[in-house]
Amino acid sequence: MSASHLQASSSLADIPIHIVDAFTKDAFTGNPAAVCLLTLDSDIADETKQKIAAEMNLSETAFVACHDPGETFARADRFSLRWFTPSVEVDLCGHATLATATVIFRVYGKRPKQKTQKETTE
Repeated sequence: MSASHLQASSSLADIPIHIVDAFTKDAFTGNPAAVCLLTLDSDIADETKQKIAAEMNLSETAFVACHDPGETFARADRFSLRWFTPSVEVDLCGHATLATATVIFRVYGKRPKQKTQKETTE
């Protein structure tokens, strides 16, 4: 984000954003997705999520948060995940989901303790 965006909302500067190339072992190949790690303290409005996705200008940007209040990414076992294209929110995105898992596993050393499941909301 440009300095003017960060000055407009300093809390956005605290949101980690990772760019991950899914389906490859080589950088700059595969299917890229942005992954934004949100906490309860850094959760942002849907409108802001949409603007970040537009700024990233990738096919999808994933926004992930710990599912349970008070959890951290290092300790959590459940996560909430939403996907935005540069123009709309989408119901599901495979490569951005895999990119998110990669960030959680590699950055936080997490490994699944049980089967993963997708909970949907209407």
